[in-house]
Amino acid sequence: MMRARDIIVIARRRAGLTQQELGGRLGTSQVTVARWESGATEPKFQTVQDVVAACKLDLTFGLATADEGSWTSLIYEQLEREPTERVRHLTHDRFDRVAPLGLLGAVGLRAIVVGETAGALHGWPLILSDEGTIDLVVHPHDRRLAEETVLAAATAPERVRIIDAPPGTYGFADLARAAIEVAVDGTTIEVAGLVDLLRIALTDPAPYSQRFALACDATLQLIARVPSSTQSKPPSLRARRARAEEWLTKQTR
Repeated sequence: MMRARDIIVIARRRAGLTQQELGGRLGTSQVTVARWESGATEPKFQTVQDVVAACKLDLTFGLATADEGSWTSLIYEQLEREPTERVRHLTHDRFDRVAPLGLLGAVGLRAIVVGETAGALHGWPLILSDEGTIDLVVHPHDRRLAEETVLAAATAPERVRIIDAPPGTYGFADLARAAIEVAVDGTTIEVAGLVDLLRIALTDPAPYSQRFALACDATLQLIARVPSSTQSKPPSLRARRARAEEWLTKQTR
């Protein structure tokens, strides 16, 4: 089951509230909200309901089908793989998703991976759809760079999408707060955090979104129980800028 603190974080971010603003609506302090979200204090169910209502949302529940309940062993297997192998293992079509992701990191592009590819990088169990895309939320200042590198070099550019703001989010700056660094093809890229992927899935009206949400939730619960290779030491800001400047220099020669 999703933890109470996850529900509070998702509700607050969907409402676009700071911890202090949410505390004000509830008649409590920012410190209390922070303790709920960190897990330092376990809020009561009524408190979670009050938080959701304060965010002008409704709290709903669903039941998993038998196959969704059997995801546990599949997620454990995925978490034992490196991120690139997680993506390859779940890819059953001919689209090479790793190459565009590697280029994304190689040029130092400020972009965050979302969607099903992000779920695969985290270790979820869902097979990537045959018509699925790599979805990127790109920093506004780097959109041209993204179009002239990742999109231009992709063997199937129609399967790489640049998205301004996924459902339930406010774009790059919003997702960057909880994004993690993931090692891919000898470099590192930024991937939206699982809580944010869950927030997107719960907001998106698309028919597959509920299944995405269940997969994100199941992975979120298991990922803390096993040593994961998802996160890697992030490159320094200087190194990332140097890569971007090197690419720009080559384009102007």
